[in-house]
Amino acid sequence: MKTKEQIIKVLEKAYEDSRFMLIGEQLIGPNDLPNDMFARFSEGTGGRMPAILGIDLACYGLDLMKIEEGSERWNTILDQITAFAEKGGIVTASSHWRNPTYKPEYGPTCRGLFGDGTEKYWDELLTDGTEINKIFMEEIVHDGKFLKALSDRGVTVLWRPLHESNGCWFWFTASSGKGYMDAEYLRRLWRKLYDLYMNEMKIENLLWVYGPNIANEDGTGIKSAMYYYPSDEYVDMLGIDWYTNGAFDRIMTTHSYDKIMSRGKPCAMTEFGPAGAIALRADHEAQEKAFNAVDMLNLFKNITRRGLKMAYVLTWHENYGAIHSLGRGKEALDDGFFYDLDRLNTLY
Repeated sequence: MKTKEQIIKVLEKAYEDSRFMLIGEQLIGPNDLPNDMFARFSEGTGGRMPAILGIDLACYGLDLMKIEEGSERWNTILDQITAFAEKGGIVTASSHWRNPTYKPEYGPTCRGLFGDGTEKYWDELLTDGTEINKIFMEEIVHDGKFLKALSDRGVTVLWRPLHESNGCWFWFTASSGKGYMDAEYLRRLWRKLYDLYMNEMKIENLLWVYGPNIANEDGTGIKSAMYYYPSDEYVDMLGIDWYTNGAFDRIMTTHSYDKIMSRGKPCAMTEFGPAGAIALRADHEAQEKAFNAVDMLNLFKNITRRGLKMAYVLTWHENYGAIHSLGRGKEALDDGFFYDLDRLNTLY
């Protein structure tokens, strides 16, 4: 098992070397287990394993609130993640939390009371003992128990909370559709999570990853990449989520990535995939013609040559840009620029 210190050193090494970047895939659920994803990744890449395993703790991934702590599924997931980490793999986690207003089962894109354009319900969320706060904290603590179990096994997790919060699509994003709220609410929530996990629950093996979405070039719709940055004290590394519709220069012209690089910490492409006209998803043959894994390879070679340093790129599994669903995965990894698990282990 690699230590927290070993993993951050490897991420720094990958970030500083433009000749390669690590490649990872994020499990999409809730039916699949990590080993199911590994099998498809291997099939699509000629027998390889990803360097990084991504998990989502909520409705787009493990759906952890529906899994009882200590149950057979809970332990199976922990065992498979631990086995991957024991092989040298790196683990990252996010959470698309349920909306704590109206009904707990509401998903992350349901605005609920947060869509009224005021900050009243953010005040309630951050006030201990309110109904909204209690619903939210139930999930946060449950997530924390899972992360704590991984930490106790020696597994380091790149924890990426409040991802894409400079956007306008999740209930916890900056815009409700009626204007942008004060970013201090998001900073306060980040610090609240940090204090709970690091100080109260003593989850020692977390590396905190600040992960906004790429901003719009004209500055509308999606706020600046640094809009809700909680300060260097609470962040170990940074990243950008980018779903491209083919406007490949957008990563350069918005300067979103330049801004996160300015903090002097390692950075990564924390989510990536094709969107719009080049995301055909269900039609694999057409997808391969429109945008395939070799196209992705050449894209990242180009942007790193142009000065953007990246430790890794993470795609969602299945039809959201996964290597095996894009096609030409073996050819892309044969090139050597994308480091799989075996190549990652040469860096330790």
